[in-house]
Amino acid sequence: MKNPKAMIRIGMACLLVCLTWPGFFHFTADLSPALIDGVRGFLLGVSIGLNLWAVRLICRQRRGDY
Repeated sequence: MKNPKAMIRIGMACLLVCLTWPGFFHFTADLSPALIDGVRGFLLGVSIGLNLWAVRLICRQRRGDY
């Protein structure tokens, strides 16, 4: 993935789903609280990782290292 704008969009989408999932989306299936916390933690980690990676790519492109 070499397009930082796309990475930021994906990261922000993961963050949006992580923050809004338990409050707005109620599933009919019984999901354990541990599973919900695990999925939210995974999405938050993906979001942070992609956003930091995109910032690093943007900085490298501005310096001309890339």
